[in-house]
Amino acid sequence: MPLDHFNIAVPQGKLEDIITFLTTSFEPLGLKEIARPVPTVVGFGEKTPYFWLNVADLKEVDSKSHEAVLKSQHIAFTAATTEEVRQVHAAALKAGATCNGPPGIRAYYHPGYYAAFVVNPVLGINFEVICHDDASR
Repeated sequence: MPLDHFNIAVPQGKLEDIITFLTTSFEPLGLKEIARPVPTVVGFGEKTPYFWLNVADLKEVDSKSHEAVLKSQHIAFTAATTEEVRQVHAAALKAGATCNGPPGIRAYYHPGYYAAFVVNPVLGINFEVICHDDASR
């Protein structure tokens, strides 16, 4: 069954920074802010929101534990072409991300698996952009 949407909880002081990183880095894929139903909840997508951020209440969870959970996350976005993978990787690095794997084939997953990985400078999340098969290659 396909995934409809998902959510990440972020600290209040980091919300605008992660919004800026996402809209800057993933613009080549068409990702943009779609909805902000309340000031502490933001939905992203191309046409409808499927990736949500909400402000975490760190009174219930200490900030070190929350930070460890965020850094253990891996989120992958699909690209239509290998060029889009390269564009997102370059945009993310320009936005302050750290390279966690340059654009290239990852044949150990499958022969057409072309991906790049970056660690977000705001929350430490490992983001991947992947093209499973680019017929233009």
